[in-house]
Amino acid sequence: MKIEIVAEIAQGYEGNAVKSSLLLKSAAKSGACAAKFQMIYANEISTEDYKYHGLFRSLEMSDAIWMDLHQQSNELDIELQLDIFGMLSLTKSVDLGIKTVKIHPTDVSNVSLLQALADSPIERVLLGVGGARSSEIETALSLLSGKRIVLILGFQGYPTKTISNQIARISLMSTKYCTSGMTSIGFADHAEPDSGLAELIGAMSIGAGATLIEKHITLNRVLQMEDHESALNPDEFAKYAKQMQVVSSAFGISSDTEDFGMDSDEIVYRNSIRRHVVAASHISKGQKITPFDLQLKRTSADDPITDLNFVYGKTAVNDISKNSYISIRDLSE
Repeated sequence: MKIEIVAEIAQGYEGNAVKSSLLLKSAAKSGACAAKFQMIYANEISTEDYKYHGLFRSLEMSDAIWMDLHQQSNELDIELQLDIFGMLSLTKSVDLGIKTVKIHPTDVSNVSLLQALADSPIERVLLGVGGARSSEIETALSLLSGKRIVLILGFQGYPTKTISNQIARISLMSTKYCTSGMTSIGFADHAEPDSGLAELIGAMSIGAGATLIEKHITLNRVLQMEDHESALNPDEFAKYAKQMQVVSSAFGISSDTEDFGMDSDEIVYRNSIRRHVVAASHISKGQKITPFDLQLKRTSADDPITDLNFVYGKTAVNDISKNSYISIRDLSE
């Protein structure tokens, strides 16, 4: 299984073109598949009397800066993703040619925005469902039915308490919502960076079925930039991304077949551990062989039988001594 690692920059760029570029480059060099920014326009998010309206205003960047970031992302071979919060950020994302946008959990029931997004050329939607109810998710999925959707579990608790991650919900939602092939599950990891749990919680989410991991990145936590609380420094993020890819390779691919889709190494293992079918007691010519006539032991045989079921019910065409291996030449139907 290939896991998608999204470097969550959120508001960490602080409305600054230089910081934005450095964060984008850090994400690319750290092995992330995508870098995601929140495209902020203050009047789209809050009224002017809201206490953080000024902060939101400081995060606004010109179209030229966003265009430059998109160009840089192409050069760095990393996807630029954007959180959108209304028609303005949606329109600008479309104008930029963005392929993937995220809907914040606060907008999971924002029908007008979801419908506009459904009617847009945006190809994929990361739908934040932290704190969302089942009926809200079902309505959103219905409105966005023509899009590829990743349901993103997890929420920002600055940082999120371990017990609050509710990773068990991943398998539940996979069964409940991921039946069409157009919907998958992702996980937003907000573990405290110094807790030592980020890699463990991320790995657990992959084991539960998440195919996308979103993790905050910052230039340096000591700078205490916006959204640094659960963020990793670039070198830490590089280690995290590598570990998640290794873990995802261990998850593998299974199929509902006789051998469950064993890979070549497991097939070699199976063949190497199989002991040989030998006679548990003397078997006479013409005797029909039962399970109680057989044992499994290591032998020096070059052409052994290793499958007991193959021998059961067959007739011996030769006398077979106790502790002798049984070959195909000793048997008839």
